[in-house]
Amino acid sequence: MNTASAGFGPSAALYVDWTGSSKDEPPYALYFFRNNQYIRWDIDREQLYPGYPRNIADGWPGLSEVAPGIPLSGAMSVPGWNNKIYFFFRGQTKAAVWDVESNTLEPSRIEIAALMPSHLTEDGHFAPVHVDRGDRQTVYAFRGDAYTRFTVTEGKLPEREDEGYPRKIGDGWTGGLSVMPTCAVSVRWTTRSSSLPSHKLYFFLGDLYTRWDIDSHSNNYRLDIPSGWKGWPEFG
Repeated sequence: MNTASAGFGPSAALYVDWTGSSKDEPPYALYFFRNNQYIRWDIDREQLYPGYPRNIADGWPGLSEVAPGIPLSGAMSVPGWNNKIYFFFRGQTKAAVWDVESNTLEPSRIEIAALMPSHLTEDGHFAPVHVDRGDRQTVYAFRGDAYTRFTVTEGKLPEREDEGYPRKIGDGWTGGLSVMPTCAVSVRWTTRSSSLPSHKLYFFLGDLYTRWDIDSHSNNYRLDIPSGWKGWPEFG
């Protein structure tokens, strides 16, 4: 049953590089999804693109039909896993696969157990995020008060989660996070001063968010979404 309601907090967030794809727009894109709508945030100007929110069905053909009436629970772009975007739906054991190069939804879904094998990801109720540190890519999954991690190997899905995982969120993300976020996304801002770290990880918890500095692995601050993202609209 779809229990859609209005609010600011996204249920899924996605940062993707469209370079080399058939998509005719600036390469770096940041999207946020809630209910049947999504917004796009301008990476260069750090503001909402005009004309949003839009219906997911209009911007992502076929995605709304994957699990009718069931909202997205997560999304992530993983260049190291054959340059795909994975969309997760609440309570579903399979993820939808979007091909970045052709900018189309693939006809078949993938079992989450084959993509991110862990007891934390068994029924789709988790928050995924992909982080590219330059020298290595990792994928995280948060659920309850625990999280797990997968090291990305180019062109090969993981056989198991990294050694020593799952762990307690409070142990690995000290001072900023203790329970499962609504969703998470890592972003490389393009126009910030070279003296300031531009690679950030955002954890959304309802209508609040925490900003995490990836290089120093430390929490920056916690704010309500409209205060930190000027012009952020309320989703219908």
